[in-house]
Formats: sequence, C-alpha cells, structure tokens
Amino acid sequence: MAFYKMDFYSKTLQKDTDVLVSAPDKTNRESNVVYLLHGGGGGGGTDNKSWLNQKDRLQKWAEEYQTFFIMPSAPDSFFANTCKGIRYQDYMLDELIVQIPELFRVSKDRLRTAVAGMSMGGTSAFRLGMAAPKRFGAIGCLSSGNLWMNSLSNQVHAYAVKNIFGVERIEDIEGTKYDFFVDALRNIRENLPLPHIFHACGQQDHALPHAHSTAEWFKSNAPEYDYNYYEPNLGKHDDAFWCKWMPKFLSFFIGLTN
Repeated sequence: MAFYKMDFYSKTLQKDTDVLVSAPDKTNRESNVVYLLHGGGGGGGTDNKSWLNQKDRLQKWAEEYQTFFIMPSAPDSFFANTCKGIRYQDYMLDELIVQIPELFRVSKDRLRTAVAGMSMGGTSAFRLGMAAPKRFGAIGCLSSGNLWMNSLSNQVHAYAVKNIFGVERIEDIEGTKYDFFVDALRNIRENLPLPHIFHACGQQDHALPHAHSTAEWFKSNAPEYDYNYYEPNLGKHDDAFWCKWMPKFLSFFIGLTN
C-alpha cells in the first residue's frame, strides 16, 4: 500500500495545487478508482489535508477493495466553477481525471470510476457525476444533498451563497449550472448513461433536510436512475458516520462490475 502527495501546476486553475493518493499494492489489472472529495469549512481553508486523519483507513480500503483513492484539493469551492472565476469543475473534469490514468494503472471504464464525498464533497460528487455521466459510473454522497431545496443553507453555507454561487439566496441556484437536478434530467432526456447512486445521511445530521428532499426528488422526478438512499436512525455529521458508511458505498461500487 502507498499514501503520498503529488504537487503540480494546474493550467486550468493557473496555480500550484496538489493531490493525495492512496493506492493498493501492485495488481494484475487496472484498478478501480474513486475521486474522493473533501468537505468544507464555511469559508475557512478546509482542503484535502483533512483526509490525513483517515490515512490508515484509506490505505486499508485501498487494499481491501483494490481501489485507488484520488483526493484533490478545492478549498471551500464545492468543486465548482465559481462566480469569482476559479474553475475547479473544469480542473476536475478536463484536467485531473484525464491525467490520472496516464500516471497510474487505473481503469478508464466508467463503471470502475466513481466520485464520492461527505458534506460539501457529497454535494460536489453529485454535481460532477451528473455533469460527466460518461466518465463516472457511480456517485457516492454522504451527509449532504442538493442545497437549494432548504433555506437552512443560507445560514450554514452563507460563504458559498456569496463567494461560490454568487446569488442572494441559496434557493436562487435552482435551475442554474450549480443545480445538479438540471444535469440529471438532461442525462435522461439525451439518453446518456446514468450513474449509479449511493446516498446516505443519518437522522441526527443537520444536512438531513437536504438529503431527504433530494431522495424525494429522485423518487418523483427521475425514477430512471439506480438511486439507493439510506437514512439510518443513528448518524451525525462526523467522521464516525463517514467511516461506517464509506465501506458500504465501496461495496456498492465494486459490485457494479462483479
């Protein structure tokens, strides 16, 4: 197993950035790959270094599931092309996931490529997965959902409302490029491949309104998706929930090709 950091200059971001990688031992075939997105910090500097607290678990999972974990850094951006012109979505979709298979022995098969995260990373996984369904076969979202469906986000994500989405109220992102339901419906309408979805949020989590309303939306508006929602009685917005439910997502993901 290996856990290391790559530093490089991103042409898309026009700045130096880095990626953490957790890799299994050498295998006889190309490995599965999960692009693992970190959470946010309400306008602070939360980035991929938060994964260092889970280094041992990530290494264990990399070996157990024969999967690479690619952990990019996008501080408090929802991995989006922000209203201030920072192009994190373009960086993810047009630069990073193009380069990774050239650097590591990972599969290019969409069903063996996933995007996942918790909290801000979970919402971002939905957005990126829906924006690029030909690249991602699976989406994993823990402790999050589509933010515009609950005004609670105006307080919890006040930084994002102004500095990322550039709107007056979080509800104003409905129907914009930041609303992943738009891409979800486009994928159906254009007969594009639909990502398989694993979505979980505990009933003690402050993000539950977002998760619950997102689940209701898929049930009512997009039954074509293989959408799997879990709402356990116990579960807060913390690492304990992530550590319990990420292996469940990984089993779901690996099961797509077994």
